[in-house]
Amino acid sequence: MPCFAGSCDWRLPNRFELETLVNLENSNPAVSPAFNTGCVPGCTVPACSCTKSNDYWSSSTFVGGPQSARYMTFFYGATGAGNKGSEKYVRAVRGGS
Repeated sequence: MPCFAGSCDWRLPNRFELETLVNLENSNPAVSPAFNTGCVPGCTVPACSCTKSNDYWSSSTFVGGPQSARYMTFFYGATGAGNKGSEKYVRAVRGGS
């Protein structure tokens, strides 16, 4: 992944890392307020965090077939699997594996 915000170790989180963002006490999106401080025009990375109520890819391949990967639906906090060629959002994380 390219360098961004002064760091070059960005990657897609695996399914379990993505699930740690879910807060089932919330919906639309099902995340804690810290991960959704404003999906508004002008929202910048240092100033706010925006989680849309949509599907986000993980780096985890679906066990049912290598052409599919796991994703998280942040509308209500469920996981699914879909064709790797379909469009979904991504949320990058830093470091680790």
